[in-house]
Amino acid sequence: MTGKEKTEQNTGKRQKNGITGRSGERTFRATNRTAERQKTAGRNKASVAAVPPPQRTAGKVFKATNRTAEREKALAGARKKTAGKQAATEGGRQEVGRWVQIRLIPIWLRVLLFLIGVVLAAVLGVMFGYGVIGDGKALDALKPETWQHIWKMIKGDV
Repeated sequence: MTGKEKTEQNTGKRQKNGITGRSGERTFRATNRTAERQKTAGRNKASVAAVPPPQRTAGKVFKATNRTAEREKALAGARKKTAGKQAATEGGRQEVGRWVQIRLIPIWLRVLLFLIGVVLAAVLGVMFGYGVIGDGKALDALKPETWQHIWKMIKGDV
């Protein structure tokens, strides 16, 4: 089976080489296989039963007609009716279809808490390193004299 045949089998679209539209672009038309798939998909829905089925086309090409547009309008009306019934059964409340996320902690507060956490981790790390790993007292790590002495050692003055 060639790649083209696999594409036809999977998508239900048969590609024809010589078909061009008015603007010169290649166009592909839906074949009877696509029309049959649309019909069977429509039969599976409960609201479609009240809508008359589409007429079978005599040729190979399925064309959308006014009957198709009427069927789409009927489907849209049936969907609106079922949505209205569901809203009425919920105590008269109508809910909007969109879901809105409400943040418990605003983004600006999250950023601020993150920065405070970074500073706190750095201070605790310096105190741990100076007091536990080193020989000094942990609170001496926070004194400015300690940092001046460290800076002099880095520069090479000591």
